[in-house]
Amino acid sequence: MSMLNHKSRHGLLPPLLTPARGLAAEQDMLARVVNGQLAQGFMLWRSRRALVVPAAMSRLPGFALAGERLARRGWPLVQRQTGGDLTVQSPHLLNVTAVFTLEPGPAAIDRAYRRLCQPLIEALAELDIRACCGPVSGAFCDGDYNLVVSGRKLAGTAQRWRKVAGRPQQAVLAHAAILCDEDDGELCRLTNEFYRYCQQPRRINEDRHVTVSRLLGLGAGRSAMALLSRTLYQRLDQESAFMEVTR
Repeated sequence: MSMLNHKSRHGLLPPLLTPARGLAAEQDMLARVVNGQLAQGFMLWRSRRALVVPAAMSRLPGFALAGERLARRGWPLVQRQTGGDLTVQSPHLLNVTAVFTLEPGPAAIDRAYRRLCQPLIEALAELDIRACCGPVSGAFCDGDYNLVVSGRKLAGTAQRWRKVAGRPQQAVLAHAAILCDEDDGELCRLTNEFYRYCQQPRRINEDRHVTVSRLLGLGAGRSAMALLSRTLYQRLDQESAFMEVTR
């Protein structure tokens, strides 16, 4: 049974899910595109606290110790089947998932990222935040298509492609995790602790990140998540089917 429903009212914060449920909902969206049930769509969601790691990291020395100690502090390790690096999830990060089709080719990866990032950049601009795509050395899960504001990472992005039988286009799932109201310093400390437990030399730097809340100068009791979510709902709903995980 599908976990997704079409949704048309956007008055509330995005749903708060376990990481496993959020990842499963993303795969449900991608499967709908592969099966021809959906041409394009998007989903906004929040995650309960977790450190999400590629399954390959479970072979690192100290992985079990890291899982035990971080779970005691309320940050369990959750494994995913895709590659990449460790990512931290919390209720104060906004996940934006988009699915669509594109024809593969030399510039296809860039086009897929641009298709995800451009509406995010435009939505941030409505809040007077000027963002662009680029790498940020020293940031967590760094890549060429971070959303960057004044040299600091505001969001990370990723994508996955799947073949569609009998069609030249392929199905694409593109994802962004935006730092909204989170304590980015804590996320960096958690990431570095994981690396230390697993005897990895890599470290990330707190000053290479920024949050929407900090950029807007919001005080206590005001939610950057609510402001950005409302703006994104309005912008993305003009061109895609809005999907939401059923309760």
